[in-house]
Amino acid sequence: MKLVVDTMAGKVRGAERGGISTWRGIPFGHAPRFAAPRLPAPWSGERDATHFAPVAIQSRDPRAAAMSGITDKIVTSEDCLVVNVYSPGADGKHRPVVVWIHGGAFIMGSGSQPLYNGTSFALHHDVVVVTLNYRLGVLGFLYFGDLLGDAYAEGNYALLDQIAALRWVRDNIAAFGGDPDAVTVMGESAGAVSVATLLAMPAAQGLFHRAILQSGASGLSPPTRTDATEVTRGVLDQLGVDARTAVELPVEQLLAAQEHISRARGLGAFAPYIDGVTVPRRPIEILRGRAGAGVPLLLGSNRDEWALFDVFFGAAATDGVKAQLRGMLGAEADRLHAAYRESRADRDDHLAWVDLVGDVAFRIPMIRLAEVTARDAAVWMYRFDWATPAFDGRLGAAHALELPFVWNTVELPVSQFLLAGDVVGALPLATAMHAAWASFIRTGDPNPPAPSAAIPAWPRYDVDRRATMLLDRSSRVVDDPGGALRQLWPA
Repeated sequence: MKLVVDTMAGKVRGAERGGISTWRGIPFGHAPRFAAPRLPAPWSGERDATHFAPVAIQSRDPRAAAMSGITDKIVTSEDCLVVNVYSPGADGKHRPVVVWIHGGAFIMGSGSQPLYNGTSFALHHDVVVVTLNYRLGVLGFLYFGDLLGDAYAEGNYALLDQIAALRWVRDNIAAFGGDPDAVTVMGESAGAVSVATLLAMPAAQGLFHRAILQSGASGLSPPTRTDATEVTRGVLDQLGVDARTAVELPVEQLLAAQEHISRARGLGAFAPYIDGVTVPRRPIEILRGRAGAGVPLLLGSNRDEWALFDVFFGAAATDGVKAQLRGMLGAEADRLHAAYRESRADRDDHLAWVDLVGDVAFRIPMIRLAEVTARDAAVWMYRFDWATPAFDGRLGAAHALELPFVWNTVELPVSQFLLAGDVVGALPLATAMHAAWASFIRTGDPNPPAPSAAIPAWPRYDVDRRATMLLDRSSRVVDDPGGALRQLWPA
């Protein structure tokens, strides 16, 4: 098995694990402070790629760390732009490739989290898997263009990191047994928001050919450059320095200010914004005007998305978003809430807000993206309904719960924690979902060659029928699930 591979920057030596070749911590770029990534410095000899590299500087909020799997034993660094590759073999074959962009509210997470082990995709479905790190929080999104001039006007550094990783895949993946002309970009939560934005970014065009978005799309009202500058001013106020001084501060001080802003503004404080340079306009507007783009999409959300945040962060997290919605929508927010309460059999007031927030943050943006793209591309929509008994059933089919099913990692300790140990009950759906995702990565269609008893035939999504696969212990296709509530939201 060939384990030493030539990349554009130098040779890397990987390892064989479980019949799959793996290379870990390969640099795809260098990340100067508040600037676009640069190419990695070349090296001589063989670089050891048998261990994961440091991950991005990120939130140390213990609740966030519990969700992302980041512990004090994990090493973080500003020098974090690396990829990890899982392949059936560096043998000259041209296999389909999937590039994974992790979630974590743009403040936490990494490509080396155990959930994202690509072995099963490579071993069972002959797919090359690439996972990556990108800059997070203040280092990934703080915008100084309006304060320090054109030298800092190219913002959204996290997204530029992701594009740099996709360019690395284009230029290097053939040496690892992958096909640079058959690349699927896949992400969940913040990763899916990234994918939705990449679909509209000029610099990302042609770097991928299919896309999977799990529980995330560009928001209905994404931040503008003015919004990003306001966040930057808030960070400066917290630091008590001017912009020129801030860019040179120790990272610990920047991270402390980030934590303060995140608590004050919520989990979405640091996110892609319309800077007029890297992201020219609202992504949904760009996609609406781009007839014939033709990138096939597999996308969807979970039935009880916001329950994860309501359980882990407490009712205060829901109350914070409730206040934001009232500020944006006025009395319409309470009218929407009343409709959501009436749709629940228990008429629970708080849980109606949980449902509503989950829809406005996840489900409705996914539907809007599907509506726009289904005109010119093959689109498949799902809703993940498998409810976990964990936390006395309060999580339901919560945000991120689909991840162990997609990656076929239900036996991991973190997965068993989320599934309350119900591995046996989860396995049939996990096997079927993993195969459906692999089929889409291979062909652009989630219907595998061999029909599955766990997932019936999956029709394409269109705005007339709105066929949606409900993924559950007994999966089924439903046309326009939750349609009455969907119709309450403006188009």
